[in-house]
Amino acid sequence: MSDRILYLALGVSVLGLLILTYVSEVIEPPVSRIGDINSNSIGKDLRVQGSVSGLHRFKGGSVLLTVADGTGNISVYLDYSMAMSMPNISKARVLDVVGEIDEYEGALELKPKRSNGVRVLS
Repeated sequence: MSDRILYLALGVSVLGLLILTYVSEVIEPPVSRIGDINSNSIGKDLRVQGSVSGLHRFKGGSVLLTVADGTGNISVYLDYSMAMSMPNISKARVLDVVGEIDEYEGALELKPKRSNGVRVLS
């Protein structure tokens, strides 16, 4: 009897971990105001929506966007593979971005982890 309970508990635990893994990939954080993002946000996954107010393409193919929402602006860094998967990013006017807050040369930036972390709204 105790072996059955042990195996049942193990099965339920594994199932729970699989569900948590799936849910963590699907659920997105709520939209944050860019002006509220600060150094305490480093390492956290955040979501912002805003207008593209600047775009810089690097020689290696990566892209740095500036996104503004009326409360502030933040740089959004797209590495080479992500930038290449979004060839029309230069035509985007409004974006929805989910990514991790990082610091680069003293400035905060948002780094999407997956290509579906950047959605063009208009």
